[in-house]
Amino acid sequence: MNHIRIAVCSIVLLILAGCKGGKELISERPVSQEVRNNFESLKASYPDWNTFSAKGSADLSFGASGSLSASTQLRMVRGEVLQISVRIILGIEVARLYMTPDSLFLVNKMQKQYVAASLQEIGERLSSPVSLQTVQDALLGRIFLLNSANNAYGIDDFEVMESGSSRWSLSPKRQDERFSYRFDLDEIKLLSTQMGSTSGLKEIVCHYTDFIKQGQSENFPTKMKIALTGLSVPVSLNLRYDSSSVSWNGKVGVEKPALSKYTRVSAAQMLKKLSI
Repeated sequence: MNHIRIAVCSIVLLILAGCKGGKELISERPVSQEVRNNFESLKASYPDWNTFSAKGSADLSFGASGSLSASTQLRMVRGEVLQISVRIILGIEVARLYMTPDSLFLVNKMQKQYVAASLQEIGERLSSPVSLQTVQDALLGRIFLLNSANNAYGIDDFEVMESGSSRWSLSPKRQDERFSYRFDLDEIKLLSTQMGSTSGLKEIVCHYTDFIKQGQSENFPTKMKIALTGLSVPVSLNLRYDSSSVSWNGKVGVEKPALSKYTRVSAAQMLKKLSI
């Protein structure tokens, strides 16, 4: 059960970003040409991708309740599927997460159990609709605008805050009624993504570090530190990609888990065990 918690929390900490637009923020604040240039350079630096894969590791902490570690293999097909394989000693797979635009499957190979749920069901449990596209963007360290496809957004869709140095922030003008989110950047590097409930009771912060080159720019993060507060215990997740294993647009093997050998448990039961 410990290893599948890594898979569950990996996705839960990310899918809280999958809320849809609601209220709109209006701002008359002018945006400097330097920041406009940085914004365009940032978007231009994103590789045009169809597939992505990387090996790495995950460390999961439940506050004073303990921590867990495992190696991971991430494979994605853009807009179609996300697969995370959780492995232990000798590369033995103990859990697999498989996500499509409308469904999520979690397989615990150690205890022969699985979860199969629609993203709509999970979104209702989290009070925030879930999006595969948003999860993929978060795993690639990209800014995003909810409900936009293929980066179809511009700087005028955001409230821009400039610090007077190379630091600047983006907050989408159109925010959800329940959650708001923002991005903090240094030139064309995304440093963090922050999301919080309007009640102030829940917050998720993802910090990005250890950047490597993608295209002509050195702004692809190979480390993510994700912290979630507002649960019964604070949860933090460190994800790391092995930079030598990062591959764009190569052949990736993704396979929906064969579920006939496993016992099904409900998504609500699994999430309840995590006190979400």
